[in-house]
Amino acid sequence: MELNPHDLVRFRNIDSIIFDSPQSPWAIQSLMKAPFVVVRRAPILGCAVPVGIRGNRRNQRSAATIEIDNIIERVSPEELAFRKSWRTNKHLQEIGISYALEFVDSILTQEGISWGPTGSIGYELASGINTATKNSDMDIIIRVSECLPVNTSKQLMNRLLQTTVKVDVQLETLKGCVILAEYARGESSIMLRTTDGPRLVESQSL
Repeated sequence: MELNPHDLVRFRNIDSIIFDSPQSPWAIQSLMKAPFVVVRRAPILGCAVPVGIRGNRRNQRSAATIEIDNIIERVSPEELAFRKSWRTNKHLQEIGISYALEFVDSILTQEGISWGPTGSIGYELASGINTATKNSDMDIIIRVSECLPVNTSKQLMNRLLQTTVKVDVQLETLKGCVILAEYARGESSIMLRTTDGPRLVESQSL
């Protein structure tokens, strides 16, 4: 099973999840409410997959690992974009997120760019649990095999910023992830997020 950062995975058994720190009551409640965790950007050692647990609050995040055999479903951000289930999600419609997702989808689909929602919006679309709010940022990833030209990135970012909510875009390349807004500035160096941690690299090396 191919797993990438930001993938949401549904697990079979909560008891097989190994917490990196002492268990918090909110984390257990979250796992019991919806059996989904998100794949973290960290090395997969053997069969142990690094994952993150989301709570209802922004500061409720917990790191853990899960055995790959305990995963029964993988939902990628791209799969969520393909499903377009925000069109039938009444909660996201009520808080204005559905319209924003439709706007972003129209732009990126027109450009032939592979993308998907992450963060609280992605979690809600995958799990069916209301986690996004009217104040939620729209976290999305754009996945490319070759990094976009800087001018293209700048134009794309300007178009995405016209949506009704704040958009945070991560550009996933074969070498790691960069923030699209940072890359679009055209500076000589940029912070690249990899499974081995962040590092400063030459922008042209992407």
